[in-house]
Amino acid sequence: MIIYKLKIINYKLFQNITIEMNDDINIFVGENDSGKTTILEALSMVLTGKINGGSIMNRLNLDWFNATVRTEFKQAIENGQTPELPTIEIEAYFSGVTDEQIAIKNFKGTNNSLHEDIEGVKLEIVFDCQYATAYKQLLAEHKIKDIPVEYYKVNFRSFANPDYYVSTTSKKVACIDTTKKDYGPVLNRFVSSSINEYLTEEDMTELRHAYRSNRHEFTGNQAVIRLNQKLQESHSFDGKKISINLRESGIDEWKSDMSVSLDGIPLENSGFGTQNMFKAELFLLQNTDVDILIIEEPETNLSYSNMAILISKLSEKTGKQLFISTHSSFVANKLGLQCLHLVSDGRTVPFKNLSQDTYDYFLKLPGYNTLRILLAKRVILVEGPADELIIQRAYIDNYGKQPIEDGVDVVCVDSLAFQRYCELASLINKPLTIVTDNDGDVEAVQTRYQKYGKLVTLCIEANNALNTLEPSVLAVNSENFETFKTIIYYGRDIRTMDRNSILNFMTNNKTEWSMRVFVSNQKVNYPSYILKAIGK
Repeated sequence: MIIYKLKIINYKLFQNITIEMNDDINIFVGENDSGKTTILEALSMVLTGKINGGSIMNRLNLDWFNATVRTEFKQAIENGQTPELPTIEIEAYFSGVTDEQIAIKNFKGTNNSLHEDIEGVKLEIVFDCQYATAYKQLLAEHKIKDIPVEYYKVNFRSFANPDYYVSTTSKKVACIDTTKKDYGPVLNRFVSSSINEYLTEEDMTELRHAYRSNRHEFTGNQAVIRLNQKLQESHSFDGKKISINLRESGIDEWKSDMSVSLDGIPLENSGFGTQNMFKAELFLLQNTDVDILIIEEPETNLSYSNMAILISKLSEKTGKQLFISTHSSFVANKLGLQCLHLVSDGRTVPFKNLSQDTYDYFLKLPGYNTLRILLAKRVILVEGPADELIIQRAYIDNYGKQPIEDGVDVVCVDSLAFQRYCELASLINKPLTIVTDNDGDVEAVQTRYQKYGKLVTLCIEANNALNTLEPSVLAVNSENFETFKTIIYYGRDIRTMDRNSILNFMTNNKTEWSMRVFVSNQKVNYPSYILKAIGK
């Protein structure tokens, strides 16, 4: 069973979205609160009937409804109208259903919003008509102020239309969230399966007896006896003696008191990263027979090497469909950029929607900075290290902090690749600021980026004669030239260095002079296009 399409209607950030999935690996990337987790939630909800391990109905709340839909409903109520009651719908479209999966084959039909004749299931959170009279009465009395979620119900339907029981599909799905310290269920299954595999019934009988003997020894301890004597001397209830004892337990209660240690250290006392690695390892071992793995941020609390190990294990899980949310460029690159879904503004776009040339460029790009442009709140692209250092220092001088502290990522790329990044940003309408040399032809550079419209803020020197960063910075520091040259030049011949000599030094030592500006305890002046780039 493979999910080849997921449709979400009115759930959280997504008002109406259809996501076409890859058969093997699906990686959802985007900024915080972009909707990555929501997609995994929706998938889990429609297939397992649960959210965060609990019943959907028990956790249903108003915040699940899309904010725009909810606002429109409330506004209509305030205007005295009787708006249509909103619904939440999540549909999972299947492919690769084998003849052996008879129960799932019975789900084939056209009862879906796309009217496709295919196997699939849907989750509906809808108004329960049995409360229609009560709802109308409350409307008449002007007591309805918001979506009356208390009158809603949860339906699980197949595309063939009859109700479906989530146990049919939930057996095919396994979910793990490394962002939460909830390794208990996975650990308990490991302990239980280990006991059943390696202990005979005689062994377990012996352990039951030993456990009960220890409990009896505890309750017979003189300290417990003294506690109850003191208690009975000072308290009673309706003439009855009060005592404190251990609760009676089932014969196999000892299993729940078992724990796991790594090199003698209880797992609960290990680092969160180690716990996550162990949980993930057990999770993969325990779910060898599932079709779908849903994993939330596998990189959480893991060192670089451990993350590499985990990703290697995930990538080996052939025959399973992976759904992963991540902020990690490493995860995305190792599992394959071609598997990416870029999430932004209530929609998703496949990474492979790029033109073939740009797609190939990023696939071959070394390093793991591919996603920086997608994950930052704001991105400034620069040509080289000198531009990056000057932008960073200008930001510090004007705002008292580094740009990354405001979510502004200054990314140094080859200027020939600027348009590759512009195309990537265009997929999700991500605004870009580009700082580049005018190369002596301002108009030509401006023309090059016109096709991106307002998506790209182009920051270049307006004077064609100042064709690169060095002459531009030197020009705005002409009035304080003597101070400026002491900042960037340490040679003994500094007194004889004129503007041309300093410009020649800057041009031939780009990183050196810009680093000296960056670390100096004195400030310099910045060209207007640099100030524009940082929002001044």
